[in-house]
Amino acid sequence: MAETTKKPNVFVRILKFLFPWKGDSAGEVIRKLVFLISIIALICCGIYFANRFSQRKQYSDAKKLSTLVSDSDEVGGDGELQKYKDLKSINKEFVGWLRIEDTGVDVPVVQTGDNEAYLRKDFYGNYSVYGNPFLDYRNKLKNLFEGTKAKIVSADKNTTIYGHNMLDNMVFAELLGYKDPAFYKEHPLIEFNTVYGQSKWKIISAFLVNSTADLDNGYTLPYNFVDCYDKNFGAYLKELEKRTFVKTGVDVNENDVLLTLSTCDKSEIEEGRFVVVARLLREGESEKIDTAAVSANQNIKFPQGYYDKLKTENPYKEDAKWDPYQ
Repeated sequence: MAETTKKPNVFVRILKFLFPWKGDSAGEVIRKLVFLISIIALICCGIYFANRFSQRKQYSDAKKLSTLVSDSDEVGGDGELQKYKDLKSINKEFVGWLRIEDTGVDVPVVQTGDNEAYLRKDFYGNYSVYGNPFLDYRNKLKNLFEGTKAKIVSADKNTTIYGHNMLDNMVFAELLGYKDPAFYKEHPLIEFNTVYGQSKWKIISAFLVNSTADLDNGYTLPYNFVDCYDKNFGAYLKELEKRTFVKTGVDVNENDVLLTLSTCDKSEIEEGRFVVVARLLREGESEKIDTAAVSANQNIKFPQGYYDKLKTENPYKEDAKWDPYQ
């Protein structure tokens, strides 16, 4: 009777099929390695996208927190509106709600002692590439609202909020729509309701700026200043007129205070920033804008890096470098 060869068990056969084994040809070893690498890559991609989906959902869910705002008009001993107490109980660093009607900019805003904490942290304190829009650590919202009501000199002249520009059109990505006059006409107002008061702002300028000095002849426009010398504020307003993509037709003067939104924009220059600036709606002023006065700026002032990329002359190269304190 012929002797039969005992077959390896199923587990060993699977291992031999998946992994390089003694006696395999060079071609077979390469095939198995490519297969294994593909499987590992597929698993990693699955984990990555599942994680991103989870973070996106968490960021989207944060928008629903607005339902926790009550109708209370009560003011606490610290001067904060009690209508936001439920949000404060979830995150004590909550300072307000930012909204641009009919856009994805409808989000809670936080503030800490630095401008790094919420770059990769969501409203609930979890790691997230979406982060959470945050107020510049130097701004004092209480000063802003006391200043607009009581004309206190210490009121911040400029309040800045930062947020990411995500590829899936989340966080502050839609701000780049302000390069288009048509988009501006549909969304000329910003609403920023804070723990100290409610406010609306008319957008006056939207522009591209560099974040590193090497992209603009050793200069970076300090658009996120808090205060500045009175005589310098008018010069800043002229800078906004030159740099804006859209001429809004909204009047602004040295008595106004500003709200600035900042996000990334790498479409024109490396490490670029897209900035939207608005002024506080004046007492008794209509929210409406004159759409007939809105037009595209045909002579936009860009950072030097923009002209270098296009290999063209910078017509503004000799302009003075604006500084809030010089």
